[in-house]
Amino acid sequence: MSKGKRIIIPVILAMLVVGIWLGENIRACPMNDMNPAKQLFALRSWFNPNVVRKVHTKEKLVALTFDDGPDPRYTSQVLDILKQYQVRATFFVVGEYVKAHPELVRKEVVEGHEVENHSYTHPDLETDDEIEVIRELEATQEVLRKTTGSSPRYLRPPRGLFNNEVVETAECLGMKTVLWDVGVEHHSCSTPEQMAGRVIEKAHPGIIILAHDGRLDRTLTLEALPIVIEGYQKMGYRFVTVTELLKNATGDGSVVTQPPSLRLNKKTG
Repeated sequence: MSKGKRIIIPVILAMLVVGIWLGENIRACPMNDMNPAKQLFALRSWFNPNVVRKVHTKEKLVALTFDDGPDPRYTSQVLDILKQYQVRATFFVVGEYVKAHPELVRKEVVEGHEVENHSYTHPDLETDDEIEVIRELEATQEVLRKTTGSSPRYLRPPRGLFNNEVVETAECLGMKTVLWDVGVEHHSCSTPEQMAGRVIEKAHPGIIILAHDGRLDRTLTLEALPIVIEGYQKMGYRFVTVTELLKNATGDGSVVTQPPSLRLNKKTG
């Protein structure tokens, strides 16, 4: 066999493997349910090793996460529900809301939940320049240090929009970027029962669920939350924080190259 053929054959085999991998991931992701900008985001996110999208665990673990708080209209009610079901969650908070309602964030910490970074003003970090990204993330880190006494370890970009600069800035500030598998709110669901049913159907060990406790009307989320929790608990799942979920990841499963299944839009916040 010539030297050229010895080089070409491994390359062809590698291309076949990549093709099969892409085929599986594209089928797993509802690309037709995304606009072109979201398709580009999904494809780009597959290849970023610093972004947590899906976690595999041996034990039936689930991480329930909340974005866009704290909000006096909803956060206290969410905390009451979590306490009722003895569930620990992770809150990705907006810095300016933390400054306005520090007592809610302190309550989250006292009750055993994690509090993490969701930017300071909830902008589109993907289109912000580098200086603005740094300001958004640093300002939130600072207000949370003052409020809780510790710095966040995770960032969730508003609406899941980010680029490499956002991820790298988060890394420099000691944070890993964390996305999600499924969102409670979805354009196809109009009732709490439909919302909860969709989330329960997608259950798998290590799943990260996205919910919201601020900014927009989250009434339906509040009504769906007990149904989701009861559904997972009946299946034998234990709710944990993002940190505990990652600690229990099997092998290299803490970072899986598959984008979230939620179709993002301006309404979800």
